[in-house]
Amino acid sequence: MPVEAGDNVVYGQFDGTEVLIDGVTHSLIRDDDILVKFNGDTLSEENVVVVNDGLLVFVETKQTETSGGLVIGASSTSQKRPSTGVVTKVGPGRMVASGELSPMNAEVGDQVKFMDFAGNEIKIGDREFSVVKMGEVLAKF
Repeated sequence: MPVEAGDNVVYGQFDGTEVLIDGVTHSLIRDDDILVKFNGDTLSEENVVVVNDGLLVFVETKQTETSGGLVIGASSTSQKRPSTGVVTKVGPGRMVASGELSPMNAEVGDQVKFMDFAGNEIKIGDREFSVVKMGEVLAKF
């Protein structure tokens, strides 16, 4: 298991199943649905840990306003999520049948192109990231 009791986790918006135990609502989450875990009360770039074969990728979002304050119209910008970025954190790898971790083929600092609409968006502070699986990466450069 990539997490232990008491760990703080971030998971996808539509992941998990809510169950009521002794009057308290809990969420059951598959380990594959956990995007990141973190220590402390607040998610930050310093304390976030990527689990399994995940990559935390900083993605630059398109500018919707110029430095002079001019708003760029929606028809001038793509509504598609960015699918390129710089790897900022790398998970340990996916556990294979033998119990060993499969090697990760990306490192912090690599620029990657991943499948359109792959991964999950996550905001840490005022920066936008995507958490993508290693298998969703099409190229690194």
